[in-house]
Amino acid sequence: MKDQAGSPKPQYPPPYTLVSTNGCFYAMMDRIRNARRIAIDTEADSLYHYFEKVCLLQLSTDEETFIIDPLTVTVVGELGRLMSDPSVEKVFHAASYDVFCLRRDYDFTFLNIFDTHLAGSLLGYEFLGLGTMMEKLIGVHHPKNCQRDDWSQRPLFAEQLEYAAMDTHHLLRLRDVLEKELRLKGRLEWALEEFAAAAAAERSEKEFDPEGFRRIKGFHTLDVRKRLALRALYLFRDEAARKFNAPPFKVMNNSVLTDLARRPPMSAQEMFKRPGVSFRVARKFGAEIVDLIAAAGEGDPAVLELPPRPAVKPPGRAARHSLELLKRWRLGKAEKLKLPVGVVFPANLLENLSAAPPASLDELASFPGMRRWRACEFGEEILQMLHDATIQFQE
Repeated sequence: MKDQAGSPKPQYPPPYTLVSTNGCFYAMMDRIRNARRIAIDTEADSLYHYFEKVCLLQLSTDEETFIIDPLTVTVVGELGRLMSDPSVEKVFHAASYDVFCLRRDYDFTFLNIFDTHLAGSLLGYEFLGLGTMMEKLIGVHHPKNCQRDDWSQRPLFAEQLEYAAMDTHHLLRLRDVLEKELRLKGRLEWALEEFAAAAAAERSEKEFDPEGFRRIKGFHTLDVRKRLALRALYLFRDEAARKFNAPPFKVMNNSVLTDLARRPPMSAQEMFKRPGVSFRVARKFGAEIVDLIAAAGEGDPAVLELPPRPAVKPPGRAARHSLELLKRWRLGKAEKLKLPVGVVFPANLLENLSAAPPASLDELASFPGMRRWRACEFGEEILQMLHDATIQFQE
């Protein structure tokens, strides 16, 4: 629906049912029992807590939308049978994160998913945000004004619940438009394979990187003693973030760490006046930080040495030649298909093919990381190109 200026009109808040008790949850399960497809989304609290969790779970059938509060509903795990049921399609937008969170918190496994974000990428859409795709393809305006809210806070306001409901209420309609376009372009099989891979993908929990201080802006401009101080502050911040159950950047951001290393405070009292240091951090850790910086400056510079990396044999001249040919081929193919080059072929896959060229279609199809659709669509071209590259290089 669009106004005279051609802009999508704001939609009325979609009807939804808030599921905040176990009794409501079981009533919901009765109502969705015969659904053959369900749209799913989650809201988590990673912007506000170190130890992230799912704080809201939205489900929509073709008839109804439900918002489940997993902070009060204790039987969310019973959705597991639905998630692994191959006869029920689960529709996500950018499934990777939601699947990871639901697998982590509830040990769900997933079969038969449809990812509207992945579908859009295979169709060559430049802007893949849910709001943008909803406006462009189904004329629904979905403002993202609550996107950065703290979803762990209770009570939730009506505006937040309406926002959450919008994430799934129209998602099945969007899915249908995208499936039709995938069929018309002969790319539905591509998408189905990508969906299956996304459902099965194992994504590990992001772990703290003790060497991450090296990537902080300004690290390389510091002298050795100040680098030691920055390292100590970086390690300390992670410990403090765990104690506060807050993201590290909410304890102190990187620019504050660099400033403290470059201009060490002389006293705990001075910490209360330092830009970017909260009252809570100054009160609880001020003296500790002052002592930490002083002690770090007297530490052993050897801790700044880079950890040894496994030796990697650089690609030979033949492999580099093949890779250049494959990259030029990929660029031309992407222009013809109107797709980003990374969707046509991931760069690391091209590098691996150049380093160890397969000798047949069967070898190519079973190559690590290869999708069947890429082998079917491009296999003959790839093999011929690798063969020609070898001949050209030998000449």
